[in-house]
Amino acid sequence: MSESTNQKPFAKPITIAGINYTHFMMRESTVDDMFAAEMELVPIGGGTHTPLVFNGQMMVRQLEQVSNAKGDSFVGPFTMNMLKSWGPRNYRRLRTAQVEVDLLGEDELSDQEES
Repeated sequence: MSESTNQKPFAKPITIAGINYTHFMMRESTVDDMFAAEMELVPIGGGTHTPLVFNGQMMVRQLEQVSNAKGDSFVGPFTMNMLKSWGPRNYRRLRTAQVEVDLLGEDELSDQEES
């Protein structure tokens, strides 16, 4: 199966180490991502029943890169503290992309099953 990715603009530029980034690339999730995200949350009483934090844990795993028009890029690792600092509008933008890229991956799988 080929890995699906989704490149989108942030709602508002983010800053990492003093550099502003305007776009992000996110890959589809894996089962390993889901297990790792849930296991990260279990010690603090979270999991799939805490969807904002669970989806955030998934996002920091699925983010592959952030970039800008100057050619700067950052490939991680991404952390929950970074994600928290990017604001609600960017969280929603990332969440939308997360759903879209996972649907793209499912479409690819369906196409392969029909062949």
